[in-house]
Amino acid sequence: MRMHRLAAAIILGLGVSSFGAASAQEASKPPVPSIAIVDVERILRESLAVKSARGQIDDIAGGLQQQIAQEEEKMRSEEQQLQQQRAILTPAVYAERRQALQERAAALQQRARSLRQTLDRGMAQTMQRIQLVLFEEIGKLSEEMGVNLVLPRSQIVVAFDSFDISEQSLERLNARLSEVEMKLERDENAPQPRN
Repeated sequence: MRMHRLAAAIILGLGVSSFGAASAQEASKPPVPSIAIVDVERILRESLAVKSARGQIDDIAGGLQQQIAQEEEKMRSEEQQLQQQRAILTPAVYAERRQALQERAAALQQRARSLRQTLDRGMAQTMQRIQLVLFEEIGKLSEEMGVNLVLPRSQIVVAFDSFDISEQSLERLNARLSEVEMKLERDENAPQPRN
């Protein structure tokens, strides 16, 4: 009888340990991948929000560029006048006025560079905001579809179109975010657009 109990205990122990090993193997196995592909670059190119941001940047840049061009034209005119007055001005006065004109030209160039940097930063920040919304929408769409792995199209060599969820992702992004308001941190010395 004692041998039967010992055998039963050994068999039960082996069964429990093999069940535990099987459970541990199942727990450590990664889930079966369900894959989707997204063309992020295409979505951002075709996104209404990105088109809205680019339009705003173009409008702001156009207005500022026009103001800078007007100031440059005004300085060229002043330089011509200074050249015409050179014969009647003392060398010291001429040098002083020329120096002041050159300093204004350098300041204008610096403001133009600063404006370009401000516009670039503003566009980069806006693109980040749009990408965050896109990734949120891709996450929601993936969960709804039962997808547990989403890869960017740019990293895929070959894929079937049935894996591509770019169109649905673009539709969701456009539905959630069709326009954005550009937020630019402007330099106090930079020319402001005129309304």
